[in-house]
Amino acid sequence: MRPFTMQYLLLIIGVLTMIKTNAQDQFSVLLFTQHDEWHSNTILVAIQAFEEMAEEHQFKFNWTQWPNDLIEKLPEHDVVIFMNANADSLKTKHMIALKAFMKGSGGFVGIHAASDSKKENPWFDGLIGAKFVSHPKLQAAIVKVENTDFPATWHLSNKWLRSDEWYNFKNMNLDTLNILLTVDETSYDFTEGYDDMPLKGMGAVHPISWYQDYEGGRSFYTALGHKPESYKDKNFLNHIFGGIYWVVNKQNN
Repeated sequence: MRPFTMQYLLLIIGVLTMIKTNAQDQFSVLLFTQHDEWHSNTILVAIQAFEEMAEEHQFKFNWTQWPNDLIEKLPEHDVVIFMNANADSLKTKHMIALKAFMKGSGGFVGIHAASDSKKENPWFDGLIGAKFVSHPKLQAAIVKVENTDFPATWHLSNKWLRSDEWYNFKNMNLDTLNILLTVDETSYDFTEGYDDMPLKGMGAVHPISWYQDYEGGRSFYTALGHKPESYKDKNFLNHIFGGIYWVVNKQNN
């Protein structure tokens, strides 16, 4: 091969590499998880799913389970995902870092037990949009799509039959939250708890996914995602990616 041809080939390879690298760097996502007796078997499955999502959609992905990493790594990322992780493991210094991240136009995605903080933390509850109260036994139910004009629901039909834990919430301000999904309480037994005492539902309007602007940044939350199988479900993963896309793309209303 002549030198000119080799140089040309190397130049083409270099340009293609730069294009690929830049595409992969379109934004960066940090996943934060916590181990507990209810969700730990989901973590490895979810990490693999997010790694594949990052490859498919070409963004940077990192994962941590250490709160101190939030202080160091949050400024390097565009989006932080709390997957079955909440504020209970966060000390004041970690909350300061999270608040600074949001005020700096950060994107927050909360999944499932992110709303289940045992400690009182009004700021974090506001970031999520509500606080977990209870859930009945895992059951199949009908999810209603309340807003089809949003990246996290574009791919869904008007009704979505799935099995999950149907969270009940308190401290939910429907005037500030933009509701995406609700669950139809007539489609499952919301009273069936884990003891003899029946549970209460939320009534005719039972939100399970929403989005909002919050303190300079954007927040998306979904109560779905209890079982490891969720992270093998393309509909669920597209639901999550739509939330990621919205919180990081400020030009999207």
